[in-house]
Amino acid sequence: MQPLLELKNIVKTFGTHRAVDNIDLTMQAGEKTVIIGPSGSGKSTLLRAINILETIDSGSILFEGNDVGYRQVKGKQVLDKPKNICKLRTQIGMVFQHFNLFPHMTVIENAMEGQVTVLGIPKAEARAVAMSMLEKVGMSSFADRFPASLSGGQKQRAAIARALSMKPKLMLFDEPTSALDPELVGEVFAAIKQLADDGMTMIIVTHNMGFAREVADHVVFMENGSFLAKGAPDDFFSKQCEDPRIQSFIDRIF
Repeated sequence: MQPLLELKNIVKTFGTHRAVDNIDLTMQAGEKTVIIGPSGSGKSTLLRAINILETIDSGSILFEGNDVGYRQVKGKQVLDKPKNICKLRTQIGMVFQHFNLFPHMTVIENAMEGQVTVLGIPKAEARAVAMSMLEKVGMSSFADRFPASLSGGQKQRAAIARALSMKPKLMLFDEPTSALDPELVGEVFAAIKQLADDGMTMIIVTHNMGFAREVADHVVFMENGSFLAKGAPDDFFSKQCEDPRIQSFIDRIF
């Protein structure tokens, strides 16, 4: 089967620092990859690079078999045209650590905005889609509330619904519970697990090892911009934990 996403030799530097160092990754539709690793290891930068929010220095990103995000001009790799990048982002949803909801819009207006302004969907249709996605994450009763009146967990679930309303083929979650109080983490992970059960293709950056065990098809350990280990959850948390560096990280998390 043709992979949904392929990353080939992705490199991203900041000055002399290699935040992402020759990363390769292949994902089939429906797969769930969880990336773990210490802060500063390049996890968030990698997700942002996939969504073309960070410009890579070299490598290629293939989505459904097509090179995306960049084009060749006189032998040099440059960013693709804005309209093409915008089209790609409609197919790759991203949920950030800090929600990034529009504060002057209600929950349902947040979930409608991209559909109306980017996809050109009529408001009535966009509202129906938005409400469906809010129901999926347990937020339909908050549709007419403003973000300021929501808890952190509710804001994050609203952000997930907003991303889902674009009907993406791939979802990226960048530590979606790191800004939440511990008692609110469960409701967000429950919403993500429901998406996993529904067959959504996902890459999730998290420090929650229990969630990684439960949801992932593949667990990846990232450090210093590189993937140091990868495996199915049972294999990873047994054999890979024999690696002193990985075991030390997991011990600190728990």
